[in-house]
Amino acid sequence: MAASLSTRQQLLAVGLTANAGFVDGLFFIHLGGYFVSFMSGNSTRAAAALAEGHVDEWFVATLLIFCFVVGVMLSSFAVRFGPKRFHPPAESLLSQQVTPHGSAVWTAFLLMMLGGITASIPVLSPYAPFVIASATGAVNGTFTRRGEVTVGLTYMTGTLVKMGQSLASAIALRSSVYLFRFVRYLFLWSAIAVGALLGAWAYVVMGLSSVWLAVVAMTVLAIMLTWRVQRRHERRVRRPQATKKS
Repeated sequence: MAASLSTRQQLLAVGLTANAGFVDGLFFIHLGGYFVSFMSGNSTRAAAALAEGHVDEWFVATLLIFCFVVGVMLSSFAVRFGPKRFHPPAESLLSQQVTPHGSAVWTAFLLMMLGGITASIPVLSPYAPFVIASATGAVNGTFTRRGEVTVGLTYMTGTLVKMGQSLASAIALRSSVYLFRFVRYLFLWSAIAVGALLGAWAYVVMGLSSVWLAVVAMTVLAIMLTWRVQRRHERRVRRPQATKKS
């Protein structure tokens, strides 16, 4: 569904995906091979650890997955019951239109902020990856329709499949439409790859405190989205008033 997003929505998706990639690269090094957004990798890691009898490693991978799911749930609750100024609940659940939900982004921001605070307190820092995992889970509630995710922002396997399909169709049909779709999927995949590279580099240079760069990025994205939603709401309010005056 990423191909159906508007340009602004695509930029938001790229920004959120890059930020998820950033914390994933950061904590991959910090944890020695575990992920905070790529749960397929953690699933494989958990299974392999259990097969080798490393229960402690299995527990870490499984707990990260659990926290990710909790974040998804919190985001879903926020989308369903969140303030109307972020998005009309009826539109969120019943409309065919794919629109970004501010409640999900702010939920991810709050969890990311909590993760940054946890990482800054030495006695609590071991718990920071699990809080951040819940934040990356919450991010995936940004683009939903009828209560279900339409654009996955932290898992790229489906995006790579759609990239391949779009490129094959572009070549077979000589279609610029499919080529454009390929480019959009490519941007989304590149966002998480580049984000992971920057996150890993930031960790090497700054250590665990580099997680605050992700917090700042989430703050900017959440404020920009809220500003856009507020402007859209104001335009909707003005239209009936202009009609009555005419």
